[in-house]
This record gives sequence, C-alpha cells and structure tokens, in this order.
Amino acid sequence: MTVIKITQDEPVNGLGDGDTSPDGFGVGTSQAQLRAERSGTGNGRVYAITLKADDGKGATCNATVNVGVPHDQGKGSVPIDDGQNYDSTQR
Repeated sequence: MTVIKITQDEPVNGLGDGDTSPDGFGVGTSQAQLRAERSGTGNGRVYAITLKADDGKGATCNATVNVGVPHDQGKGSVPIDDGQNYDSTQR
C-alpha cells in the first residue's frame, strides 16, 4: 500500500496548534506519520489518510482511514470532522 494523500479539518498553522508544520508526512511511502496536535480553540482534529493498494497484477483500489486527535483527554472527548479542507503535508 502507498499513502497518496493526507488531509485535515483544521488549518495547518491555525490558532492554538503550536504553529508547527507540516502536520502529515509519508505521501508516496507505505507509512503515514501525523502530528498529534489540535487547535486549542477547536473541537479536535480529524486527519484523513488516503491509501492505494496494488495487487501486482494491475488491479488497484483506494481507501481512506480517519484518525482523530481529541480536544482534550477528558472522558467522552471525541473529535468532530469539520470537512477535510487542508493538505496536511503543506508548510
């Protein structure tokens, strides 16, 4: 499998996120790495990792996996996907 895209629902350098970028790494490889940060003023961050699988005989398929970073570690803190509007690999 190959990582073909990593997106997120919060700006890469938004308010309260530590202003470190990029937030996602690994496009073109078999492993994605994500920064476990979120906006301090938001509702948690949701990343979407899009993967492409190839069977070696010409057949391929894509899949997307969502990964959430909750706003805090409190009980019931669930990140909310506000739309995958930002490319996590950009600075």
